[in-house]
Parts: sequence; structure tokens; C-alpha cells
Amino acid sequence: MASEAEIERLYQLFVANGGGNLTFSNTNLTPKQYSEAINASQLTPLEMAQLESKQHQFNRQSALNTIADEIDANNFNNPYSARGVHGTSLLNTLGAHQGSINAGLINGAFSGFTDSNRALVVAGVLSATGVDLEKIIKIAALTGLGTSMYTSLTDHTNNQTANIPKTMEDASSLSSMNEQFGEEGDPCSFFNQLMGILAGIYDGTLDFIEKAIGDITSFLNKSGITQLFLDIINAINGAVGGVATAVAAITGLLVGAVLEIMKALSPLIGKVINAINDVTTAIASEINALANMAADLLKKALALLIGSFGSDECKKKVLENTGSPEMKDAIEKLNHPLGTGNPHIVGTSVDSRANAEDVLRAFNSAKENALIDDGVPQSPYTHHGQSYTAHDSSLHDTTTTSDYWTRKVVSAQYYSTYGQSVYTDWMPKQLAYTRDSGILISQMQRALSNANFTTEAQLKSKDRLRDLIREQHTQGQNIATLRTRFKHEFTYTTRNPNWQDKIDDANERAIASRYQSIIKPAMTRIYNAAVSSLNNTKTEWNSIDSQLY
Repeated sequence: MASEAEIERLYQLFVANGGGNLTFSNTNLTPKQYSEAINASQLTPLEMAQLESKQHQFNRQSALNTIADEIDANNFNNPYSARGVHGTSLLNTLGAHQGSINAGLINGAFSGFTDSNRALVVAGVLSATGVDLEKIIKIAALTGLGTSMYTSLTDHTNNQTANIPKTMEDASSLSSMNEQFGEEGDPCSFFNQLMGILAGIYDGTLDFIEKAIGDITSFLNKSGITQLFLDIINAINGAVGGVATAVAAITGLLVGAVLEIMKALSPLIGKVINAINDVTTAIASEINALANMAADLLKKALALLIGSFGSDECKKKVLENTGSPEMKDAIEKLNHPLGTGNPHIVGTSVDSRANAEDVLRAFNSAKENALIDDGVPQSPYTHHGQSYTAHDSSLHDTTTTSDYWTRKVVSAQYYSTYGQSVYTDWMPKQLAYTRDSGILISQMQRALSNANFTTEAQLKSKDRLRDLIREQHTQGQNIATLRTRFKHEFTYTTRNPNWQDKIDDANERAIASRYQSIIKPAMTRIYNAAVSSLNNTKTEWNSIDSQLY
């Protein structure tokens, strides 16, 4: 019986050969069949290796011939042509919906308001209900924005696919050159600046747009929504320019089920508009980059050529005699030997990514902090302060005498579930904070897992989300341990053998006083800092969320 290692070797051999495509017949064999075919072949290991080499060669030749035939026939399809037709159809359906038409008419109802009063009405309704009227009005504009984007998308990708081999060759050459001219960017970043859309990096965004347009249409089909827009128009017309009257009238309409629908609808519209703008911007950037591609190719190809001349002793002299001072300096940098000479004669240039003043300022700040930090925690309420001890086991006698009647007691100020105590003061706040922070962290983590991060701004937002999640985890831990980190302040000893029935009143009064004057303010500062961080994170998350799809 073959060992497990031998079975694994045979399977890996099976995988390496295209999943069992052993012969020229293109018949796929199972691992068992493949092994049996090899054993039955009566070929030596050398002959089998030669056969497999021929197989690989044949496969490559066959593939190259197929590619040549496909190029000759120009068998390249533009998947975004059909996508453009589908997306435009969805938008036209939305634009023809009476709900979309009525949403657009809300804009005209504000004709009797000044711009500032209109803004006050929108802000008042948003504050009272969470519904953004400006987003609702823009439903009617989605068809125009979206169809224009899909038209540009189709035209742009049609131009690219008209001669895919040549376009890819030029884009690949330029992206390779760009990698030599700069340190930034991953291997695909430069290429995606030229052909990222055809590479599919915006497919997730387009998926979102198409789904969201369908969702918006479904929202408009909900009972009462189309009529609600007419009622809002009538409410605005009836307010006769009065801000408070208009806010009250519109708020009175946004109740019950229609309110929940509108609260879900308005942010969705904003995200669709942002997504359309992102794709439109990407198309314009690619068109501009492709338009400049020929000039950039020539410029950078000549730069690489001249750079190679600079390493030739004969050709370099021409450049030194005819070139500008900047050219001569560049040639010197190219020819400067590495690993030889004294450091002071090594050719260098200023790194633009670092600011000398910022570096010196950071060093000076570190030195100043080191001078004032004596290494001992300054506050007894910090985690390190609680764990710090001035006694060292090697220097101090750690043995203590114990009294049989001595008992440790946790003050009623700490654990009491009635009246004023640490438990009653802080447990409800801890639970509420943990709930709210947990919901926020879940939302941000879900976005990290599911959202489409494509643009540069979105990629920065992705990094920022990770920072926000880490910050909330830290603050959550601070709140979770808010009571326990101060528990030692409520512990004292008593010699009363019946300590369970009779505690030390003097210690209890002292602890109660210390709690109100020192401990509670310290706990309040920790709690307020966490709440402030949570509120700031919510604000920043809402801003980031509006950009994600």
C-alpha cells in the first residue's frame, strides 16, 4: 500500500499536469486514472519527463495559435455595451415613475422661499425626522446623471476594445516605465490608471448602482409614497414662505411606515449619486490618460534610452558637453559607484517625502518628553499606576504578619444595588455605551468586509475605518473595566469577627467621601472621553458611509 506521502506526490503530479490532461486527446483523467496510465505506460522516468515536456510545449503552441487566430479575427467583446443598455433601461424606468416625477416637483414648490429659508426647512425636517428632502428631490435627476454616465462608459470602452492588443501593449509599456520613474503604487496601479475600467475594478460600483436604482424604484412603488410627495408639495405651498410652518407641516406627514421608507430612501439616493460621480470621474481620468499616452510613451522611452547612454563612456561625453547642468547632474547620479568612496562624496538628493523641520521637531519633542518622564506612573487611577509598586522583592521583605481576626471588606459604596453606589451610578451607563459602541463597530466591520473600495478617497477611508474600529475597541475596554479598575479603592480591612453583619462605619464614611470628591470625578473623565470618542466616531463613520457602496 502506498504511503500518504506517495499519494500526495501523485496527486500533486496530477495537478501539475492540468488536472489529468495526460495525452494529446484532451481527455481529462481522475487522479487514480492518471496514476494507472503512468504505471501502464512502461516508460522510464526520463522518457516520461520528455513526454510531459512535449505535452507542455504542445499546449503552449496550441494556446499561442488560438490567440493569434482570435487577434486576427478581432474577437474581443465589450461587456460594458450590454451593461450600458441594462443600466439605462433601469434608469428610464425610474425616470418614468410618477413618484420620481413628483419628487422633482417638490423643488418647484420651494419657489416662494429664499435660498436661506429653503435650507432652514430642509435642515429642520432632517433634524426632526432624519429625512433629507434635498436627496428626495434628486430622485428625478438620477436618470439624467446615470444615462450620461452609461453613455460615456459605453463609448469609452468601445474605443478601448476597438484595438485591444495595441491598447494593452501601449498601456503595459507605459505602466512598466512609470514603475521605473516612481516608487509609489502597486504593480497594477499604473496600468489601472489607463485601463482600470475594462479590468473590472469598478464592477462592484456598477453593481451597486444597478441594484440601488432597482431598490429606489421599489421604494417608490410602496403604498402611499407617490401621494406623500404630492402632500409635501401642498404642505410647502401652504406654508407661504414660513419656515416653522413648513417644517411642522412636512414633519406631520412623515410618520409611521412612510417615515421608515423615507429614512432608508434618502441616504441611498446620496450614495447612488456619489457612485455615479465616481465612475464618471474614472472614465474622464482614463480618457485623459490615454490621450496623453503616446506623448508619455515617447518622452519616457527617450529618457530610458538617454539614461542608458549615460552609462556608456563614449556616449556620456556627448551628454556632458551638450546637456544642461541638470542633465550633467543626472548623468553623474546614474554613474555614481555604489559601496565605494567616503559618505560625504556619495551623490544624494533631497527626499521630498520628508520635511527636515518636521523631523527635528519630532526629535526635540521626544527629548523633552524623556526629560519630564521619570518612569513612575503619575496617576493612581491609570492601569499602570495600579500595577506599580515601590517595593522590590530583592530589596524589601515581602513577608507580612497576619491576624486571624483580620478580614478584607468591599465597601457597600461599591456593590450596593440600591441607593447611590458605584454599581448604580455606572452599570447602566456601561451597558448603554457597550451596546451603542458594539452596534457602531459592527457597522464599520461590515463595511470593511462588504463595501467596494475603489477610488483613492475610499481606500483612505478603508484605512481610517480600521483606525476607528481600533479606537472603539480601546474605549470599549476602558468602559468595560471602569468599575473594576477602581475596586481596590473600596477595599479595607476590619478586625471585627462578625464583619458580614457589622462593617466599619468610619472606613465606609471615608470611602464615601473619597468616592464623591476624587474617584467619581476620575471615572467621569474616563467615561466622558469615551462618549466623546464614540460621538466623533459616529460623525466620521456617517461621512465615510455616504461614500461606500
